[in-house]
Amino acid sequence: MLETYRDEIRRRSPPWLQRGTAEAFLYVLGLHVDIFGDALVAGIKHRFPGLYSFESLGLLGRERRISRGRTEPDASYAVRLCRWFTDHRLRGGPYALLAQLHAHFAPANFPIELVYYSGRRFSMAPDGTVTRDDVIWSPDANAAKWARWWLFYHTDQWSTTPSDAEIEDIRLVPRQWNAAHPLGWVVLMHAGVELWNWPLGHTWNESGTWNTTVPPLYIEVDPS
Repeated sequence: MLETYRDEIRRRSPPWLQRGTAEAFLYVLGLHVDIFGDALVAGIKHRFPGLYSFESLGLLGRERRISRGRTEPDASYAVRLCRWFTDHRLRGGPYALLAQLHAHFAPANFPIELVYYSGRRFSMAPDGTVTRDDVIWSPDANAAKWARWWLFYHTDQWSTTPSDAEIEDIRLVPRQWNAAHPLGWVVLMHAGVELWNWPLGHTWNESGTWNTTVPPLYIEVDPS
């Protein structure tokens, strides 16, 4: 059985310190040492996500640069914080970005397409499955500015005019997990909305939505 300081200090004291005012004084002294020891152990355990409690998850998340999902439970977030070093090794790549987006929007996930200027596309289904292919993609004629990508969000989660707080939330994960040099945009694709030749295979006004009153919304990831 683990003994406390307040028990041990009384047991090792001479008889004249084991009664009366002296006993009370030693008990209080030992109690404070026990409290300090418990706090020291708790502080160390707080460094490990979910080991002692979930109270430190917010601080650990900021330190490890892993943002918490909008409705992510404590247990799930603790697991992601435990693998932060492995995840950051892939930082700047498409799979790491999509994995963080999937965790951020869970459980209300939606189809997301990550398309690079080169035409390399990574499509993520709501269940987190990612497929890769190459498409014919010509967003503009500025081939010299090749380090660019677009995230297409196929969802009606946001209104046609998101608030400033919503826009910052949309930018959060792409900004944190982008590589050092590429420029990125998030394109909110509401139901029925089209761009020229996107989704792929659509032509001008094919389904009557090119001139829709609810156009796609472009959000630059890092306007600064």
